[in-house]
Amino acid sequence: MGKTVKTTKRKADNRGKSGEIGEGRILLRSFAKINFSIDVGAPGDAGFHPVDMVMQQIGFHDNVVVSFHPDYRKPRGKHEIHIACNRPYLPVDSRNLAYRAAELMSAEAGSSVPGGVIEIRLRKMIPIAAGLAGGSGNAAAVIHALNVLWRRRMKLPEIMELCAQLGSDVPFCAMGQARLNRCLPRIVREDRFAAACARARGTGTRLQPLQGIRMPAVIVKPRHGVSTAEVYRGIDSCTITERPDNDRLIRRMQSGDPEMFAEFINVLERYTLNAYPDVAGLKERLAETGARVVLMSGSGPTVFGLYDTLDQAKAVCDRLRGEKIEAYWTETVTEPEKRP
Repeated sequence: MGKTVKTTKRKADNRGKSGEIGEGRILLRSFAKINFSIDVGAPGDAGFHPVDMVMQQIGFHDNVVVSFHPDYRKPRGKHEIHIACNRPYLPVDSRNLAYRAAELMSAEAGSSVPGGVIEIRLRKMIPIAAGLAGGSGNAAAVIHALNVLWRRRMKLPEIMELCAQLGSDVPFCAMGQARLNRCLPRIVREDRFAAACARARGTGTRLQPLQGIRMPAVIVKPRHGVSTAEVYRGIDSCTITERPDNDRLIRRMQSGDPEMFAEFINVLERYTLNAYPDVAGLKERLAETGARVVLMSGSGPTVFGLYDTLDQAKAVCDRLRGEKIEAYWTETVTEPEKRP
């Protein structure tokens, strides 16, 4: 595999729409996710913690542009990978999950694809190491993009199976992108797994698509990240006094029962909020703003609140930014945006 030759510093832009597809080029929106619930069991023999959680994607997204430039002088299946990113501190080599996704697709395609250059341009808006699956979404977008550009005709379950080799959140990101990016093939968009909300069990890759809910949201983040591995190690020494009932949560979500918010429980808060008091402080501050529910997403440190109206969410976001808090307003998403 070729090494990345440069990183290009660009102004971030979160307004791009999917569907910009040209000769050898495609733009996909790579959506962040939040967790409505997380339950975690004791680690098994392999050291992995089984999970049972409900996730939904939000409109807040990165833009991922993937291009393929064939070079018929190269052997078939021999691909260089170049990444450009507007975040100069992000690695652009095999430490980047999008890079590894391109490597994986190159290996999977084998000699059926001409040699050449895979060019990936990441316009990052999702905060890094925030529990929002930004990197996982970028990886899923690369898999989707190369499936289109190389005319692989992979179905969504095949894409998800490939994504599972990259990380536990990547298959879910692939599901949401399939639902929300209109430029993807109809066979992918209309698959029964194409959904922006899902229940994930086991290692997080056993997924049940759900309808989800549509609500405005505010997400806030401290100035630091949190290691997922640290949180999962730490949770083993914590006493969990309250766990989500995900069956009941799903029933209430599907019926629109407002009592569903009582089921929004993330057991990983037990460790993260104690280990990082500033995250606990952000949760308390957001709880003062009239949100229907406030919860930490993933292993943290991002905290989100859900609101009744978009105007309310925007006003809260403006107020928090005035207090020098990193805050963003957005919405949970269930359907692709309508084109004019």
